[in-house]
Amino acid sequence: MSTPPISDTSPQFFYGWIMVIVACVKGSFNVGSAVFATSLFLAPMHDELGWSRTLIFGALAVRTIGGGLMSPLVGPLGDHPWAPRVALPIGSIIFGVSFILVKWADTPLEYYLAYGGLGAIGLALTSNPILEGVVLKWFVRKRASAITWMSIGAPTGVMIFPPILAILISAVGWRDAWLWMGIGTIAVMLPLSLLVRTSPASMGLLPDGDKPGDSQRSSSARDKAITNEYSFTRREALHSKSFWLLSLGLVLAVIGLPGYQAHWVPYFEDIEFSRGLATTALTVFGLFSIAARLVWGYLSARHDIKSLMVVQAALAAMGIVFILTVQNNFMLFTWAVYQGLTLAVFFQLQALLVVNYFGRAHIGAIRGVMFPFITLGSASGPMIIGALRDWLGSYNIPFTMVIITWLLAGVVIYMAKPPKVNPYPEAIA
Repeated sequence: MSTPPISDTSPQFFYGWIMVIVACVKGSFNVGSAVFATSLFLAPMHDELGWSRTLIFGALAVRTIGGGLMSPLVGPLGDHPWAPRVALPIGSIIFGVSFILVKWADTPLEYYLAYGGLGAIGLALTSNPILEGVVLKWFVRKRASAITWMSIGAPTGVMIFPPILAILISAVGWRDAWLWMGIGTIAVMLPLSLLVRTSPASMGLLPDGDKPGDSQRSSSARDKAITNEYSFTRREALHSKSFWLLSLGLVLAVIGLPGYQAHWVPYFEDIEFSRGLATTALTVFGLFSIAARLVWGYLSARHDIKSLMVVQAALAAMGIVFILTVQNNFMLFTWAVYQGLTLAVFFQLQALLVVNYFGRAHIGAIRGVMFPFITLGSASGPMIIGALRDWLGSYNIPFTMVIITWLLAGVVIYMAKPPKVNPYPEAIA
């Protein structure tokens, strides 16, 4: 019996872009409501509670490190047929509740249990390994575009959250600002998380929005992309030198991301800029970070990702030299533009490099192992820089150390060659 032709009745909109939107919004809340929120809450919490910068940022470290340590367990959920549809809604609720409970925190223990401990669980269940694993299941040929649009969430959070939180803190106080941020987080993230589907196959679709009835030209392009990509298992990836070099390079780089970014507002207040002006500069940074994602996304589809990461690391280091020379409003906003164009695209590029090196089939599990190292650098950065600032009375030396970590990151990433496919997989124990 002959098979009837498949009619082209599928909608033009590809559902995979819903996964990108969910990951984008999650990234916005993660960065905007965590790293930059902590920097904005620093002064009022210090004034009322008398807590040091180290203590306040320490809870952010507990939150980030705790979430990262859970990544090897939750990362494989991104490769599971139904697990993300359970983990993401639960994680979204816990993520928001961790903010809400800070409203009633009067002691460091209460603050650390709510923001640090509970927040770590929410962060893990909505973590990048899960969402990146889901997004990368939906795209092969359009992978660079998907990662580009997904990565816009972080700078959008930087642009939106600081002014909103600054107004909230001024209007209702820091305690109620935490409350409303938690309610808003649940109201936005929970409904979106219910839209997640793990793979196109679960909806009878193909990656990139291709259809069974497409022309031979389109089918061949898809088949070529899939055939040429070897997907390493987690065990194989862990036995490759490239995995460990990339992990080290990423750790060095992220010390110079959240650790550096979390102290922008306190640094500018130290050098006599108002908080309002500093948060406006962050908004400018976020706006140009969005533009940068599109530009670097275009470049990443046409040039070697590793080379782009090395260049980006050098440009990021130059931005930190720039911030140490800021003396007036013009220099402040010029720095914000430059840093926006060069800094946060790191996350976009590293996600592409990892999946290009190790394939997409087991990317959730592989990223889950890599993520604890990344979060160790990400979480320790704010606390270390805050402690050094409290000790030395200035950000000059801590920021200079961040310049060095960015340059070292570029060198280590340059050394990470594409892993060789093991011709005898049974030899790996």
